[in-house]
Amino acid sequence: MQNAVVSSFLRVGLICLAIHSLSSCETGGKTPAQETQDSTSTIGRLNRKVTESPGDVDAWFARSKYYAEQEVFNKALMDAEQALSLDSFRTDILLHAADLYYTTREVEQARTTIQKALALDPNNLDANLRMGELQYYLGQYQSAFEYLDKAILLDPFEARTYFTKGMIFAETGDTNLAISSFQTAVEQDPTYFHAYMQLANLHATKNNDLAIDYYQNAIAVNPTKQEAYYGLAYYLQYHGRPKEAIRVYQDLLAFDKNHVPSIHNIGYIFLFEEGKPTESLTWFDRALSREPDFYLALYHKGYALELLGQEDSARIFFEKALNQEPELNVAKAGLERLGS
Repeated sequence: MQNAVVSSFLRVGLICLAIHSLSSCETGGKTPAQETQDSTSTIGRLNRKVTESPGDVDAWFARSKYYAEQEVFNKALMDAEQALSLDSFRTDILLHAADLYYTTREVEQARTTIQKALALDPNNLDANLRMGELQYYLGQYQSAFEYLDKAILLDPFEARTYFTKGMIFAETGDTNLAISSFQTAVEQDPTYFHAYMQLANLHATKNNDLAIDYYQNAIAVNPTKQEAYYGLAYYLQYHGRPKEAIRVYQDLLAFDKNHVPSIHNIGYIFLFEEGKPTESLTWFDRALSREPDFYLALYHKGYALELLGQEDSARIFFEKALNQEPELNVAKAGLERLGS
């Protein structure tokens, strides 16, 4: 399961993390409040500037950036394209448009637009970095390294470059170089949450307690991210520190009371680590109230009931677990023990 935590940060979403000018990677269709009603609002002022000066490239660019910040990406892209129709030699607008093309799933158009920026300015740091990130996303690792290595020559202190190289090393199985790259990333940017998470996850797969420090660093720089708490608690749980794991799971539940894996895992600890099947039932019931088909919670509730001598009820939950996951061998074994 820890490997699943590691892979969740690989490839998918890398460009979302890298595109610092956009607030998310959803393609949403939000409409900013007061867009048409209030001429003194931000969008009202931007609309007026575009209307009064339709040949002003910066007016279109400014409104495009505003729409991007508001996650209205279709309008942001239209304005970026209009700005480029007025001045196609602006690398800052080209790279902004490339971000928008990627965000709206026009990946090939994103690559073409970055290439235009590179043709205009081969030594543009952002253009080389973005192309390296995009080539990584497309699985073109050698090409990605070429752009990323050039980005390092242009600015050896840019953390994103080392992070992206670390992602490639991690995906291709070179754990040591991945760790080295992510470590360099956090040295350049001590607030780099995702680099701390990669370091934590990679050390966790090596059963190295440095994972604990990196999860804690990730929590310190961004205490709202569930994955850092869950990764830390899961590591503690499976490395002989169940009471600490419960505390971290409960920290997570303090701001997300419906985080079913954490609820279930607390029950699991009470059942198997603490030897308290009665207490565990409270947590399995809580998990099942939120996710009735969660087959592991169904099975573990059945096992707790079996330990408490409630064999008929245990049998029901083993059967429910098998209905959800027919190949769950522990549930089959449970029914065999009960003579079913």
